[in-house]
Amino acid sequence: MEACAKKTGCTGFTKTGTNKYRLGKKDITETKKGMQAYLKGSSVVAYHLKLWPSVSDMVITGQDKTAIATRKKAMIACSKNAKCKGVNKVGGKYYQATGDSYKVLSGGQAWIKGSSYTPSFTYDNTVWYYKDGYKTTGDIGFGTTSFDSKDKAMYWCVRNPICNSVHYTKKKYHLRSGNKAVEAVDDQAWTYGTSKVDFTKVALPVAGGMWNPRPGYKLGSPLEKKKTYKTLPLAAKACLANPKCSGIMYTEKTKTYTIHGSDMVSSSKGYIAYPKKYVCDGNCKVTKKGKVLSIDLKYCFKVHRMEISNKANCCSKNTGKVVIKNGSKTCATITMNGKTSAMKLDCASGAAGTKITMTFANIEDINLVGLGLVVEGSDTC
Repeated sequence: MEACAKKTGCTGFTKTGTNKYRLGKKDITETKKGMQAYLKGSSVVAYHLKLWPSVSDMVITGQDKTAIATRKKAMIACSKNAKCKGVNKVGGKYYQATGDSYKVLSGGQAWIKGSSYTPSFTYDNTVWYYKDGYKTTGDIGFGTTSFDSKDKAMYWCVRNPICNSVHYTKKKYHLRSGNKAVEAVDDQAWTYGTSKVDFTKVALPVAGGMWNPRPGYKLGSPLEKKKTYKTLPLAAKACLANPKCSGIMYTEKTKTYTIHGSDMVSSSKGYIAYPKKYVCDGNCKVTKKGKVLSIDLKYCFKVHRMEISNKANCCSKNTGKVVIKNGSKTCATITMNGKTSAMKLDCASGAAGTKITMTFANIEDINLVGLGLVVEGSDTC
């Protein structure tokens, strides 16, 4: 196809009986056993895992009498019909055609059934396979699973070991656990193959906690020797409720999850380790730049409550408003002075972000010595 498109005078190409291709110079075809002709058209459509070269003002002979409502439905029917050579559009309707030749028809259009083809591309260090006219199924069961953007859906899918595909339907991109594509005329599906995403840098929010999925790794002995969980959210809730728990492990053989007291991982096929991740990696520090104090949360968290401890100055006359943000969204605006020793506040907006900033109108006598946070892992940053 590429060679014909670049060559002046090329009218198409022929697939020979030995599965080789040769370029043509004539715009007419003739029947010959074992051969398949492809006339040069204005475009090539990839649909239902096949290529469909298109030609205008021509139709394929041997047209069916039964009209089909849409081009996609006609292509699906043709794909399943071994005798069908392509789809014609005549008078705004679509028909299967079984002939081996073509005839001129003003205003007509034909799509020639070509070879099997699965479009593929690389995005976010991952190979994706595109299947137009198909859908995948299987709920993820937690977190944000529907997106307005295909890129965002693919980003989160490849970082979630439970997700194996992205399915587009009803103007949304959905994360799916299955990778088997089944026919769906107006839907689209993307399944992924090899990926080079660095899982050591991935943080996955589940059941309010934050976890680092590590496919091909396992944890040590479980905390509860005979207790297993059917889903990741159930295991995550159990781990968060147990002060000794530092991680979760999935065993592929039994398809179950267990909770563990250590977050140390070791390489092993057939397992997925989920070490627990902590806000600020367990050590929140305040940095100062001008009138702004910042706390790097390291990962995306929704802040519900904050407790601020200040080294109070009994003689301070300093006072002023403080605007507290998580990411770009305001969490609260409070008044604080140098005499304040501690203050609790709720983040009513439920702001999610990776960094808290506190902007002071007057910061002269402010000296923060402690910070308490009630947070929830989020995937909305």
